[in-house]
Amino acid sequence: RPVNVAQLEQGTNFSAVVTVKNPSARGYNNLVLSEIFPAGWEILNTRFLNESATDSLSAGVNYQDIRDDRILTYFDLRRSELKKFTIRLQATYAGNFILPAIQCEAMYDGSAQARTKAGRTTVSR
Repeated sequence: RPVNVAQLEQGTNFSAVVTVKNPSARGYNNLVLSEIFPAGWEILNTRFLNESATDSLSAGVNYQDIRDDRILTYFDLRRSELKKFTIRLQATYAGNFILPAIQCEAMYDGSAQARTKAGRTTVSR
């Protein structure tokens, strides 16, 4: 069910779901989806458990770089194709934080890009 990311209780586990759609008549290769998360959130990286623990392989991901505060996902998108990416998160540290914008862009084509608005989030005790 949807959660309000503007106000989360400390210890809340939730998922970030990002859908990328290519409405154009041409396909794009070498896209990168950049998801940077607030300092109060923690990425729950389940890749070390087993390969089937993550949805990224089934979603057609070429490579995924998981860092402490961000996930960079590299993929291709055919014309009119839609891909959905799910990341498991936890609201770990109490406080007020900036919620950075999510960005998707073609690495070698500056005309193909999309970005959400940045926001704020509060993790309460």
